[in-house]
Amino acid sequence: MRVVHVETGARLHFGFLDLNGSLGRIFGGIGVGINEPKVVLDVSLNDILTVEGPDAERALQYAEKFLSFFGIQGGVDIKIISSIPSHVGLGSGTRLALAVGRALSVLFGIDVSVKDLAGIMGRSKRSSVGTVTFERGGFVLDGGHKRWGGTGFPPLLFHSLLPREWAFVVAIPLFLKGISGAEEDEKFRSLSIHEELSSNICRITLMKLLPSIVEKEICGFGEAVTGIQDLIGRCFSKAQGGNFNSQLSEDMALCMKKEGAVGIGQSSWGPTVYGITQDQGTARVICAKLKDTFGDGSLIFVTSCAQEGACVEVRGDRFNDL
Repeated sequence: MRVVHVETGARLHFGFLDLNGSLGRIFGGIGVGINEPKVVLDVSLNDILTVEGPDAERALQYAEKFLSFFGIQGGVDIKIISSIPSHVGLGSGTRLALAVGRALSVLFGIDVSVKDLAGIMGRSKRSSVGTVTFERGGFVLDGGHKRWGGTGFPPLLFHSLLPREWAFVVAIPLFLKGISGAEEDEKFRSLSIHEELSSNICRITLMKLLPSIVEKEICGFGEAVTGIQDLIGRCFSKAQGGNFNSQLSEDMALCMKKEGAVGIGQSSWGPTVYGITQDQGTARVICAKLKDTFGDGSLIFVTSCAQEGACVEVRGDRFNDL
């Protein structure tokens, strides 16, 4: 039996370049692909469409979208081995949608780009960070889209792998959820952001964040991410009740900073927060401290920047030509 196996890690979303939009463009996503947690699934031909495993309902919806779009009448069996926690700021929806879409395209021999898959699945409406990191891993900066009537895929402005030794401590309060769906759409529509905030985010990104990546200078990278977090937190403060999703998320991030993280932030609407360290050893020390302090009801772990896109295997043959 022919089985297509897909594995892909999550992503951290650092924020947006411009939520003001007075220049005629809006958003501009900033983020990085990480190795964990992962979506792992197997797809094979079947008489009917069946899905089992965590996040099965969403996977079923994405499979139905794909099959309907391409006019495929046959069924498939989707087995989800592991999934990314949903609505916590890790991009689980886009990751699952693209993993299902890529597996089905390979299974049926359909030549379709990851960018087009995102459109078919209704993803990357604001940011292309999730889609580009699915395809290529690494750090991503995109150019948003036109403020009035802009619905196209946000153009990629910058992509780079981060050094393998740089680590992220990730903390997820599992009993909290971020904003998503229709509520997220409404929150974005209600934002009223002064252009000075957007100008400062752009300046930090252009003159500190990107040069620090190119020069592999982690202290500058961490300071830039923390600075962007502070400004984005202010942008979102009215919508989420403060600079972070919750007091717990903020306490976790500040604990990481106190214990030696060179940079901290909240991923998307949270509640996931992260700390940046120069090596895995430092990250493990911070991780242990967080578990001692906040461990109950939270998922806390160490990961790193994904050095490649999603892994796709067919009958044991591995390839990354996505």
